[in-house]
Amino acid sequence: MPAVRKPTARSMMASTRITYVKRKAKETAGPSSARKNGLARDDTLNSSNRDESLTSIARKCYLARMKIRTLIPLVLVLAAACPPASAQFKAWVMAELPDTPEGLAVDSNGNIYTTLLHMGEIVTLKDDGTYEHVAWVPSKEESGKGDLIGLDFDKAGNIYVAYKAHSKYDREDFVNPLHPACRDATVTRSGVYKIDAKARKVSPLATRADGWPFCYPDDVAIDSSGNVYMTDLTYSGIWKISADGKKVDMWSAHPLLNWSAKPYSGFPLGVNDLALDKQEKNIYAVTDGDPLIVKLPIKEDGTAAEPVALPYGFSAFDGIELDAKGNIYVSEILLNQIWVLSPDGSQRILIANRMNAPLDNNTSLVLKGDVLCTANLGFTHAKPQDADRTVVCMKGFPVPQ
Repeated sequence: MPAVRKPTARSMMASTRITYVKRKAKETAGPSSARKNGLARDDTLNSSNRDESLTSIARKCYLARMKIRTLIPLVLVLAAACPPASAQFKAWVMAELPDTPEGLAVDSNGNIYTTLLHMGEIVTLKDDGTYEHVAWVPSKEESGKGDLIGLDFDKAGNIYVAYKAHSKYDREDFVNPLHPACRDATVTRSGVYKIDAKARKVSPLATRADGWPFCYPDDVAIDSSGNVYMTDLTYSGIWKISADGKKVDMWSAHPLLNWSAKPYSGFPLGVNDLALDKQEKNIYAVTDGDPLIVKLPIKEDGTAAEPVALPYGFSAFDGIELDAKGNIYVSEILLNQIWVLSPDGSQRILIANRMNAPLDNNTSLVLKGDVLCTANLGFTHAKPQDADRTVVCMKGFPVPQ
C-alpha cells in the first residue's frame, strides 16, 4: 500500500471545484455507485440480474433528467447523462492494484500494461486479475518521489513513460496560472524514460537534467520512426523528442492546447493526453482548462499543422483512444464518464458512467479488440487508499455508424 502523502496539486484540485461537482451530481442524479446498481466490484452483470439492472438504470436516468430541468450549469446536465441501456453491455474489474493506476498501453501481443501513479511502478495485467512487476521509474529508491503517468510502446517493444518529479510547489501548482513548480530548479528528474524490451533496464530519454524545460510530462505517443510525442500539462504544449533523445522540440503550443484567461473548468491546465492515428497523419489530444478534443494534422515535413477543435460541451478530460475506424474515445475524469465520437465529432455516444460501470475518476483508455479498458485514478479521494485502485474493462457498447 502506498504511504499517505501530503496534498498534491491533484488533491488540491479535487478538494475545491471537484468536490462541488461530485456533490451536486449526486444530489441531481441520486445514488449512482456501480455497487448500488448491482455491479459487483470484481464481476460483470450476470444474466439473471441484467434486465432488472437496466430497468433500474433507465428509471434513475429519467428521474435525473426530471430533476435537472430547472438547473442551468452545463456540468450538472452532463452529470446526469445516461448511457444507452443494452443487454449486450458488460463492465468488469480487470485488476485490483496496490496503488491508483494512471497510464495504459497494449503491447504487440495484446498484453495490457499500466503505471502506478504514486509508487512509480509499471506492471502488466493478467486475464485472471493478477499483475506482474515490470519496472520502477526512475528507480525503486525514488518510489513515491514523483508521479508516473502515460506510457506507450515503440515497434520494438520498448516502453516509454512520462514522469513528473515532485516539487515543493505542487500543492498550488494546479490552481496557480504561473505554475511555480515549472520553475523549480531543484526538480531534475521530470521527463520521458525508456524501458528496454528485453533487459527491462530503465534509462532517461530526455529530462530536465538534460536542460529541457519540461513542466508536467503527462502522456506519450510513439510513431513508427521512434519519435516521442509528449504532452506537457502546465507548459502547455506537445513536445517532439527524437528516438535517441538528442533532439527535443516544442512541436505545438497552439492556443487550443492552452487555457484561456478564465478557463471554463476553473483550472489553468492545458493539453493532457494524446493519441496518434494509425496512418500517422494526425494527433488527437484532449485538454483540461477549456476542455476540448483537438485534432492536429502532421505536415509532410513532420511539423504541426493548424489544429482543429472538435465539438464542445465536455468537462475536463484525462484519456483518449482511437479505434481502427477513427472513432474517438475520451474519458471525462470529473464526471466519471466515457464517450465515443465519430471521426469528425458530429456524433457522440455516452458509453459508460457510474450507472453502468464501476468508474472512479477514469483516465487513460486502451482498446484490446472489442474490449475498452480504463484506469481508475480515483484522485478526488483524500487518500490513494480510499480510491478503488482498479482497471475496468467493458464491451458491447454502441459506436457511431
